Amino acid sequence: MIGDETSPGRLERLVLKLPEGSVLRLVFLALLGVAGAMVALDYQDMAGRSAERERLSRTEPLPLRRPSPGDQIRPYLPRTIPVGPDRGEPTLPGYDGPAEGEALAAPMRFFVGPEGEATAIGRIEVGTGEALREFLASPAAEGVETLVLHSPGGSVADAMAMARDLRSQDISTRVPADGYCASACPLVLAGGLTRRAGENSWVGVHQVYAVSGAEPGLPSTVDRSIAEIQATTAECQTLLAEMGVDPALWIKAMQTPSASLYVLTPEELVEYRLVRPLPDGPSFVGPPAPSYPRFEPPTTAEAETDEKASTAAQSNGSLL
Repeated sequence: MIGDETSPGRLERLVLKLPEGSVLRLVFLALLGVAGAMVALDYQDMAGRSAERERLSRTEPLPLRRPSPGDQIRPYLPRTIPVGPDRGEPTLPGYDGPAEGEALAAPMRFFVGPEGEATAIGRIEVGTGEALREFLASPAAEGVETLVLHSPGGSVADAMAMARDLRSQDISTRVPADGYCASACPLVLAGGLTRRAGENSWVGVHQVYAVSGAEPGLPSTVDRSIAEIQATTAECQTLLAEMGVDPALWIKAMQTPSASLYVLTPEELVEYRLVRPLPDGPSFVGPPAPSYPRFEPPTTAEAETDEKASTAAQSNGSLL
């Protein structure tokens, strides 16, 4: 009938039965819950970023249990070394100083030792490849037959250049007992004419990640990173094949996040031919390692050109 009010629906009747102000209280509590969740997520994100900054900048050794078959993933610290109750100090020919902390976080340095050995200790930075070439061409390095590696890795491009220069000079590589060769360092190890890893040494790999010159150590924009990482990964596998190392090794690297490290067992080092006590020859099963032209000390003009090129290269790069 005209003038009659429509009867309220079930939901409306339920709302009308609620005490006055209940709806507003429910809305307030819902908004409070959403705000709390957002604060918790922000805090979690901040904590994650803080932990990542700590991981990237830490120089103090980190106690970690020794890897074993099936238990080989460990945190990767780009500026320090893992330590444990069963690990000692590595013996580094020609180097008499701490083998951890700032010595490992600093750009790689080279020291001539006795019996045809030299030590390379520190991070592989942009320009380290050229530094190695100058070192090997210097009178001080005359007679060096083996380069002993103790490094947390760094610049992939420089590590690959170092590997090729070592092979061109018929120089062997070795990771000492209780030594550390991680990230890009195994690429340098692969360049040795012969390759060894001592007892309790850590040789580990992980994914490549791209960095920008404006923010050292932090991933660059996604659109650039994907292309850079794909290209660099292919270059790493190509290098391993050239050096007579099984490129399947890099599958382990690609399966391991950049914040972690896959530590190879002694058996895997031999299986992937990363450790090889004899030079590659006719009896070697696998792709032969190519020979590279030997180099001479750079002239003054060449050195100035290389310095300008190295400065320009600082803008972009890839790390391991």
